[in-house]
Amino acid sequence: DVEALKRLARYLMGRPRMVTVFGRQEKHGGIVGWSDSDWAGCAETRKSTSGGLLCLGEHIVKCWSVTQAVLALSSGEAEFYALVKTASQGLGLRAMLDDLGVGMRLKIMDKKIRIKTDASAARGMALRKGLGPVRHIEVGQLWIQDKVNSGDIAIEKVDGKINLADTLTKHSDSGSLEVHISGTGMECRYGRHHD
Repeated sequence: DVEALKRLARYLMGRPRMVTVFGRQEKHGGIVGWSDSDWAGCAETRKSTSGGLLCLGEHIVKCWSVTQAVLALSSGEAEFYALVKTASQGLGLRAMLDDLGVGMRLKIMDKKIRIKTDASAARGMALRKGLGPVRHIEVGQLWIQDKVNSGDIAIEKVDGKINLADTLTKHSDSGSLEVHISGTGMECRYGRHHD
C-alpha cells in the first residue's frame, strides 16, 4: 500500500492541475456512456468495481468508480452489472435534460443512449431476453433488456484499449492513462489559473 501511495504521489506531483476543456459543440450526438468493470478486484471481499462515464456529445458530464453491491460470480456478470449502472445513469441524465427542455430545444439530440463496452458477454446478456444460460444474474437487473429491445439504449462493442472507463476500474500505466485522460477532454496544465 505504501508503494502504491508513493506511486500516486509521484504521478500527482508531475501533473499539478487537470483541466476539463468544454469546447463549443454546434451539434452533439446525444448521450454516450462508457462502461467497464474489474471482476473480484477487492482482495478482502472479492467484490467487483464498476467504472463508467457519461458524455453529452464530446463533453464528459459524469463519471464514477464504485464497488458493486453484489458478488459477481463471473467477469461477464461483473461487466453486466457495470453496464446496467451506466444505463441507469444515462436514463437519469436524459430525464434531467428533458425536464430542463434541452431535449425538445435541440432536435438534433439523439434520444437513444449509446453505451460502449469492451465486454462481449455483458453485451450478449443485455441483447437477449431473460436469463439465458446465465442463471445466477440478479433478476432485478434485467430491465436493461427491455430498454435495449425497445431501442432506448444501444450497446456498442469497443476495444478495451480505447474504453474510456478502463482506468476507472484498474491500475493503468502512464501511457494508457494519458490516452484515456485526453479522450475525456481533460489536459494537464502547469502554473496557476488565470482569472
